[in-house]
Amino acid sequence: MATTYDHVIFVARSSIDRNILNSQRRESEADLNVSLEYTKACYEQAYGPITGLWEFHTFAWPSFLELPETCATIRFFAQRTIDLEDTNTQMMVVLNGWDGLTSHVRSFTTLFRDHASHITIRVFADQPRSFYQVNVAQIFQLFDGILLINPYLEGLPHEQLDEGVMEVLNRMESQLEYSTALFYRYFRTFGALQLN
Repeated sequence: MATTYDHVIFVARSSIDRNILNSQRRESEADLNVSLEYTKACYEQAYGPITGLWEFHTFAWPSFLELPETCATIRFFAQRTIDLEDTNTQMMVVLNGWDGLTSHVRSFTTLFRDHASHITIRVFADQPRSFYQVNVAQIFQLFDGILLINPYLEGLPHEQLDEGVMEVLNRMESQLEYSTALFYRYFRTFGALQLN
């Protein structure tokens, strides 16, 4: 049975310098909103009309930098996730691009760890554009080392792993849902996650 999401949030981020003029910032925000309108239309074409609450969130910040604890994005998600446990509701966060929100592990943790089992991410990315579903609770299992996978994106230089190790990692990866491993690899590629 398909999961019903009570709240769908579409997120677009730009990396525009925080010191730009207000007129340029408004123009960038308008562009992000247009892109989210397209994402929402594609989402509804793929998954059907949204029956619950939906909204857009746009902001300008480099994905690899930590989000300040007092920033609007942290407050936005804190306000929307606080009741997920008590009301037993599910939230879908739709990102424009693999780093459409943050690729900083502490920021991602601040935004989602406390309510991970109630949040799913879909990334709208690649050419042609497609949706990739991510199990947020499993992302934290990867962050915490409970689950291990080969962390490298195919085609990127890295140390070769022993065949036995690869077999174990592939077996663990097969336990992950949807595109969770791919999201984790992109997260690492964007340089935010430091593994011990």
